[in-house]
Amino acid sequence: MASGFEDRLDAAVAEESIQRQRDVAYELLGEFAQKRIAWYGDASKVNLRKLLAKDVIMFAARGVASADEFVAEAFRACESSSEETVIGNTWQAVIAAISSDTLDTGDMMTVRDGALWVCELKSQANTVNSSSFPQELRELKDKCAAQERFRRASGQPVRPAFCVLRNPRPVDEVRVYRADPRDLPNRDIDGFEYRYLAGDAFWLWLTGFDSVEGLVADVDLIANEGVVEARAACLARLRAEMREALAARGLGETMNDVLKLKKLLG
Repeated sequence: MASGFEDRLDAAVAEESIQRQRDVAYELLGEFAQKRIAWYGDASKVNLRKLLAKDVIMFAARGVASADEFVAEAFRACESSSEETVIGNTWQAVIAAISSDTLDTGDMMTVRDGALWVCELKSQANTVNSSSFPQELRELKDKCAAQERFRRASGQPVRPAFCVLRNPRPVDEVRVYRADPRDLPNRDIDGFEYRYLAGDAFWLWLTGFDSVEGLVADVDLIANEGVVEARAACLARLRAEMREALAARGLGETMNDVLKLKKLLG
């Protein structure tokens, strides 16, 4: 009887711990929503000049045919680029808050199996490309070296991990960077060995949840009131700014007119 009671008690404690972790995740995701509301409402962050700084000609090449369509598409592009860092920082804060022995000090570090893991965290694999990836690894290598110097007296091993939040399949493997013999700028990281964790394997390793969906089980619990309205108001403001700027210069609303406005506002 005592054993059965203890098992039920352990299960209840575990469930309570899981709920606390989820509550933290919902709270931090709600803070992300508030940051988006602030961004939408800040004319210094998103305005007509920011939109016109985009490549107008390439938007036209993709079939955007009017000033109004351009505003909508360029706004999405500005929105996406502004979110990338905030999304990464939010998830990093969530992970550090719910994962045992994990710290978010700008760089994310965690202790697993007696080793200190220095983690480079990306929201998805396509946030780096073949030209930027070596620099990411170089920075990871340098961070590990700095921690090794700091912890030399303790003898605690320091390991590098390159982590990707979202990936179509789980990956957990040791990789070694091999520089092409002609790739002289990256010879310094040739042979650099690191652990690559992606998707569900990353979440399981660091949080104990089998996936991000396992952690955020009910998106309706994210406090996101006001985001949709703030976004719509921002887009309406930008459309009005575009119409006023074109009209003030005697321009129409074609993409050629948008291109002329871009040159005039230079």
